[in-house]
Amino acid sequence: MKKRGNNYVGLCPFHKDNTPSFTVSPEKRIFHCFGCQEGGNIFTFISKIEGLNFPESVRFVGKIVGIEVPEEGSEHKSDIAKLYELNRFANSVFISTLHAHEGKGALQYLAERGVHRESIDEFKIGYAPESWNYLTDRMKSQNLSLPAAAQIGLLGMSEKERGKHYYDRFRKRIIFPILAPGENIVGFGGRILGDGEPKYLNSPESVIFQKRSILYGFSLAKRHIIDLKRAIIVEGYLDVIGCHQAEIRNVVAPLGTALTGEQVALLSRHVNEIILLFDADSAGVQASLRSLDVLKERNLDVRVAILPEDDPFEYIKKRGIREFMTIVDSAVNPVDFKIRQIVLKHSSKDRFRVLVDLFSVIKELEFETERSVYLKKISSLLEIDENAIRADFIKFLKKRDVSDNGINIKNREESFLTRGYRDLVILLCYCPELFEKAALDFSADDIDDLVSRNIFLKLNELHTAGEEINIDKMFDFFAQGEERKILEKSLSHDHTIENPDAAYTEIYINLRVYRIDKRIEKFIELVKTAQKDNTDVKEYLSEIEVLRREKEKLSTFMHSKRWVPSEHH
Repeated sequence: MKKRGNNYVGLCPFHKDNTPSFTVSPEKRIFHCFGCQEGGNIFTFISKIEGLNFPESVRFVGKIVGIEVPEEGSEHKSDIAKLYELNRFANSVFISTLHAHEGKGALQYLAERGVHRESIDEFKIGYAPESWNYLTDRMKSQNLSLPAAAQIGLLGMSEKERGKHYYDRFRKRIIFPILAPGENIVGFGGRILGDGEPKYLNSPESVIFQKRSILYGFSLAKRHIIDLKRAIIVEGYLDVIGCHQAEIRNVVAPLGTALTGEQVALLSRHVNEIILLFDADSAGVQASLRSLDVLKERNLDVRVAILPEDDPFEYIKKRGIREFMTIVDSAVNPVDFKIRQIVLKHSSKDRFRVLVDLFSVIKELEFETERSVYLKKISSLLEIDENAIRADFIKFLKKRDVSDNGINIKNREESFLTRGYRDLVILLCYCPELFEKAALDFSADDIDDLVSRNIFLKLNELHTAGEEINIDKMFDFFAQGEERKILEKSLSHDHTIENPDAAYTEIYINLRVYRIDKRIEKFIELVKTAQKDNTDVKEYLSEIEVLRREKEKLSTFMHSKRWVPSEHH
């Protein structure tokens, strides 16, 4: 990064950035990207770049600066360690069972699929027999905690007359242990042996297992991903194992879902290129489209490939490594992939529907030159005159703009209050000395915007406790959600306010006048209704007069100040 004034600027690590838009302010202890609008403090940055949650990011920073940050308590740390130990014990039982008499059928299935003994050992594959108490009894014999085992999904629990009854959750399943980047076993995936539903049963989410943050096979693939600067994403456990077995070791898989932002963050530290490789079935294609939305803002080369038949394991067995890698290396960019899928999805007769869907893809492209290239490509693909395609695309864009404006007009009243309250809480974050006044003028119950109310409540909590208030600290309380987005957005503006009192008064009076106007409108409607019913309207007229006088006083006060409002939103 290069120093520019009081700040440092450089390319953003969170999106495709060609010109430096990433700014770090040592004075404010925050970062902000003017391109993708990401922002926050050091813990936010570490959370995003390392794929960690907030407590983990605090401990990560602690290690960098040589400060030991304990878990939420030694007791908590001990509890977490016990959960990992339960998974290690369960995995040892599953492994020994696979190689015992009970696992004969499972070993035969793995051999028929082409899984080598070396791969079974490397991936620590095991087997849970068809029994309701096989693992439970072995845990009891070791005096291990059955409630804790139920908490992480090793066991199930049912209430009976004589109390709680624990039973094996994984039964008649080949077991694939799931490891976190730190090598701890955090969960399991179980594939049914023979017929039965569900085909795959995974551990539920728990304090040690969040599937959004973990990639299957990552601990074994990491070194190869770093060496090659490329990661290949496949769909399932056996797909990963089959690729590694064929010495294609930079391969991982999400856990039954489309690729998530947390998983991309984990990979982006190590790679320049991500290849999404999917089977030819429709479920895989839909998953890939969701994954593309997560990847599009990352500063990575992303490409997509689809196998013409089978899954990666079977394809490699049938066609060989060279043909498999030819498909991987011929992967296309996301736009070409989406265009191809849209054309395949619609019949040749439904050209209008095809065009609308294709225009929706092209609309998302940032540069006009790129849009132009793809409009030309669509013209050739659909055999439609290029000028007609371009004319229709312009109409499509205008129609969308009109639609968006209609939505904005409909929500204008709500937007005014929302904007006003969000301006207020952001001003208080940057100018905490104003909060004492705000606590008298505003009540959290009066704030209609839930996002602003949540920030206001946290500010009030800090103020009441006598703790320091600043924008950096607020990111620690709002690690995600709309509150966080508002805080990040505020970083893109200069909040050096010459007259904070004047800025606060402007916001207060605008909100107050707006509410007065709404009350006047309400009483006018009551007057009209009362006149129709021939009832007395004096009380309503009196209220209107009081409100008009209050509004006049506020307006006069604003004009008498004769200030020039500072930037605060």
